Amino acid sequence: MTKKIIGCSLILITIFTLCGCDSQKEQNTNKKSDNVIKCTRNATANDAKTTLNYEIYYDGDYVTKTISIEKITTSNQDTLKTYQDAYSKVFDNYKGLDYYDNTISRTEDSIICTTIIDYEHVDTSKILAIEGEEGNIFDSDGKVKKETLLEFYKKYGANCE
Repeated sequence: MTKKIIGCSLILITIFTLCGCDSQKEQNTNKKSDNVIKCTRNATANDAKTTLNYEIYYDGDYVTKTISIEKITTSNQDTLKTYQDAYSKVFDNYKGLDYYDNTISRTEDSIICTTIIDYEHVDTSKILAIEGEEGNIFDSDGKVKKETLLEFYKKYGANCE
């Protein structure tokens, strides 16, 4: 039962994560701080607390970059290992994709997954090849509208300011 709950939680986290990433290239895409929307979601499942933080950087109606920081906190080492393995498996598909970066770190009681996507430079056709065309957040021109991403986050329970 715990594995099913963790699996379901990972699917939701993965969905959110695929909308954000961690990149050294982010320093080249800094935007005005007033052009950022922050979204959060907190949840608890069995013995794990999940804190999800998302920053949506935008220019006009379009998303330029997302930063996702997802933290799973628990004293259960098996649960942490399960999350770490699941995150690694998901993000193996994105290795080598420029402007889509991910780091997974582990502390004594948490897994922190940081993901940054630079939507101005990432090859969206490669993301679509990984994720599939159906139900994605991209417009036909390969861009992501700010409102589309906000609706997506809100659909899965995030609160956005």
